[in-house]
Amino acid sequence: MLYKRILTAVIVAPIVVLGILLLSPTNFALSLALILIISSWEYCNLIQINHQVGKVVYTLFILLVTYFLNKEFSILVLYIASVWWLIALAWVLIYPKNSILLSKNWIVKLANGFFLFVPMATSLMELRLEPYGGVLVLFLMVLIWAADIGAYFTGKVFGKKKLCPNVSPGKTFEGVYGGIALSQLVAVLYVYTAIKTPALNDFLVFCFLALVISLVSVLGDLFESVLKRVAEVKDSGNILPGHGGLLDRIDSLTSSAPIFFLLFKLLT
Repeated sequence: MLYKRILTAVIVAPIVVLGILLLSPTNFALSLALILIISSWEYCNLIQINHQVGKVVYTLFILLVTYFLNKEFSILVLYIASVWWLIALAWVLIYPKNSILLSKNWIVKLANGFFLFVPMATSLMELRLEPYGGVLVLFLMVLIWAADIGAYFTGKVFGKKKLCPNVSPGKTFEGVYGGIALSQLVAVLYVYTAIKTPALNDFLVFCFLALVISLVSVLGDLFESVLKRVAEVKDSGNILPGHGGLLDRIDSLTSSAPIFFLLFKLLT
């Protein structure tokens, strides 16, 4: 399994990096639309939308709402999404209590999909248009990868205290600390390479961003784990060998992108 994960990452990561840096904003948006189609289709499987017509309708709903909210971008949507992620955190912490809301209440299930995908997509497209352009999106992606890689290997070697055993038994506090440490290193390197004559404030801002994202990315992962446990499936799909579905790969991004965008706008 680890071999498949590494091989898939080696193939996919360069494509993602080149796409972020080289695609025009329009082509970047089209690529993001494809990601939304695949991941929202997989999400339909998690909430028991089994009929093809239902999947098409819900996927189109996500795409159209994303399109119109991006044309009339409002940061208010991201503030609302931040509140929703606090609710998602509560679901993670109390699971399996009250999980019936996630399995039986259709309003909750459909709304969860909205907050997973739409704020993420609109945030990424806005970040892509910032003066930093693709570099800022790439920084976010590398932060998430660093948090994931640091957590995985640190957890394997030092992991003892379980983080959230009812949701993801393999995750440990030691792993989270390792993810934080590696993301801090990424932030320092980013400031040195991307900012001319960096000041102390630059290091403080981007290291704070890295700290928050390394924690929020774990929340995205854990919340998707809750959804999979409610649906009684191991993975959201099988499109990526060793990784499962596309949603399994962007779960951390769903939580991190809107929070990153909000903090970046507030702090810089």
